[in-house]
Amino acid sequence: MTILGISAAARAAGVNRSTLQRAIKNGRLSATIDAAGERGIDLAELLRVFGPLRQMPQEDPAATPQLAAPIAAVDAAGVELLKEQLWQAQEREQQAHERERQFQDRENKLLALLCDAQRILADEQQARRELEIKLLPAPKPTRIGKVQVWALVVLLAAALAIAGWHFRAVIVSVLVS
Repeated sequence: MTILGISAAARAAGVNRSTLQRAIKNGRLSATIDAAGERGIDLAELLRVFGPLRQMPQEDPAATPQLAAPIAAVDAAGVELLKEQLWQAQEREQQAHERERQFQDRENKLLALLCDAQRILADEQQARRELEIKLLPAPKPTRIGKVQVWALVVLLAAALAIAGWHFRAVIVSVLVS
């Protein structure tokens, strides 16, 4: 786990210090505080947020010869950690694709079942209509003859005579409407 200072991290990511500080403030990037109270950024965190680094921080090997081997070990461990994280991410992606394929298969099966059910329902409705047509006789139209019409007119005239002539206007207006 390589921890870089804010300035070194900004140089490595190719962004300004203010951009890094804004990312930390917004919560996009997490920073650690060391024992001296200085903020630093983990290399893996920097890679996660800003992608591949433009320039790795260069240290002068002549100035710190005793630190060269531990830094190489840390870098190798960091690379191994990143490889493991990449492998895990690829596994998660593969599992997500598998779940998506299973959901798609399930959706296709349900759609096929729905289409079958709709077809069966339509067939049953058609069969029911055909049976109703066969079982129920068609209604026969009733004819009203001239004799029946004249009988109704005579009954109406008798009702008018009985009701009295002063209600005649009301009765006629009701019959007309």
